[in-house]
Amino acid sequence: MSLLQRIAGIVRSAAFDFGGVVVFYVLLWTAGLKPAIGGTILFLAVDFVRRRRKHLGFPRIYVLSSALVIVFGFIDLASSSPFMIKYEAPISSLAVGAMFALGARGKSIVQELVEQQAPEASDDSPEMRRFFQLMTAMWAVYFVVKAGVYLWIGEIMTIERALKVRPIISFVSLGAMMALCTQGQFLFALCERLHLLPGPGEPDSPG
Repeated sequence: MSLLQRIAGIVRSAAFDFGGVVVFYVLLWTAGLKPAIGGTILFLAVDFVRRRRKHLGFPRIYVLSSALVIVFGFIDLASSSPFMIKYEAPISSLAVGAMFALGARGKSIVQELVEQQAPEASDDSPEMRRFFQLMTAMWAVYFVVKAGVYLWIGEIMTIERALKVRPIISFVSLGAMMALCTQGQFLFALCERLHLLPGPGEPDSPG
């Protein structure tokens, strides 16, 4: 089975890298801020043990996304009013987008996630390296656009309404992005047709 054929299963496994974010928003939506913080910390503690036992490591995106939800959660918890809830989602999405953008050079974040989940299927050829750089850039654009949408929602809706709408947008859009990423062979062929991949003897990219 080729590396591209395995991307679907890898993406499902890599969803755990955003597990802290998912747990936080599900509990925030259904149970409130304090259960969301407690549940996220419990999830991350269990996931820490799981990763250590399976030698999965702690990729950059996992550390950043988990740290962001905990930091912003505690800021809201310590505040007399949840003023940061309005800006937490745009700022955290923008921060994750910036990390994907910075992580699109050299061995990209997406390539790190793939190799973490399937080290035996590692392929560091110039074509695959450029492909994963493009995939990483696609995720960067997604998070920047989502940050803009969240900021707009925060300006036109009350906090209570925004907290109901944002999780729906997040789950639907994230699910669509992950479904798109499972189409590895189609995306690779599309990049080839658009001449976005290096030809024989060409370097993948600077850095």
